[in-house]
Amino acid sequence: MIKFIPFWSWDVTITEKKLAELEGSGYHLTSFSPFPGIFKFEEGEKREVIYRICRLKNCCGTAPKGVAANGWESVCGSRNIYIARNSDIHTKNIPSYKFWQTANRITILVLVFTFCYFLGFLFGFGSSSAEKDVFVLENGRFISSAVVDIILLILILFACKTNKNLSKTNADLRLSGFAKTIPKENFTYSKEEEKRMLKSGEMIKRSPLGWFYAPDKTEKMVEDMALSGWKFYRFDEMGTTFYFIKSEPCRLKFVVDFQSEASDEYYLQGRDDGWKLQFTSMMRTMCFVVWSREYSENEDCPEFYTDNATILKRAQRMAFTLGFPMLFFAAFVVWFVIAFIATITEYIWILPLFILITAEYSVFGIKAIGFYLRMRKKHKQNNS
Repeated sequence: MIKFIPFWSWDVTITEKKLAELEGSGYHLTSFSPFPGIFKFEEGEKREVIYRICRLKNCCGTAPKGVAANGWESVCGSRNIYIARNSDIHTKNIPSYKFWQTANRITILVLVFTFCYFLGFLFGFGSSSAEKDVFVLENGRFISSAVVDIILLILILFACKTNKNLSKTNADLRLSGFAKTIPKENFTYSKEEEKRMLKSGEMIKRSPLGWFYAPDKTEKMVEDMALSGWKFYRFDEMGTTFYFIKSEPCRLKFVVDFQSEASDEYYLQGRDDGWKLQFTSMMRTMCFVVWSREYSENEDCPEFYTDNATILKRAQRMAFTLGFPMLFFAAFVVWFVIAFIATITEYIWILPLFILITAEYSVFGIKAIGFYLRMRKKHKQNNS
């Protein structure tokens, strides 16, 4: 049997319920095409199950091992989406809806802005007083704007209802406490032991400025220190300070990954592949995630991303999400100070703050763009 669900992603909770109902009627999902939304089923025994539709980059329709370990069976999917089902309908270990929630909120924001835009046409903004007298009867702009706004209002209400369903149904995997910036198991030593080691020279600290924005240089710094006998231990809670402990020279692969949306499935997949989670920035959108993996001389250096195109895309996303906006903001601050310097003379004490902000954003923006340019050059060299 083939079922066509064109707008299945508008509210995945409704789509999941439909799939569960069909399974209860003896139709088991076998394949799925995200666009245009075609679901294929085969007949079988009637079963009571629950479904979950999740988005995970490069999952190829397969759920991470950590999800499968909690009774979730990979059914089908696409390159970046997997559909899983569970016979335990009361399970508490459920993959989250974080991606769908973020996408839904962005949709609501776009719809609201579009609604306000057409609302201006609806009331005849920009028309002369003479035009407004006959606006309702003679101007077709009123009718078309009214129709568009009604449609947009319906979509906004539906999107808000979807957001409510996602928030109400959403659960956490509750498998490893990913909300923390540093996993608890990374604190091998107590605070007293760390103080003693720092005092004796067995442990050292480094605080490189803006290391987030030059991941390749940061990775090389940590890997070189491991080879010289200073193995990375942990970050501080804010991620500004690196702690290293004295050890035998070792080979360590260090990865600073920039994620536009860090989901629990992403963390589980990283750990399933043998990587150790070292740090996650406090924001879950546009966040930095740091991984490490030790390997021997007889092993090949492990790669978090084996596809050069993915590495370049990550660097490009950082440049356009952080680098260019930071430089634009720095330029805006400079323009503001120059344009209004005469009117803010009584607040001249604020000037050092403007200078500090401009310098900080300029340095970080240049670092992020520089990282992208280096990765692009490397990508071209690999392909030549």
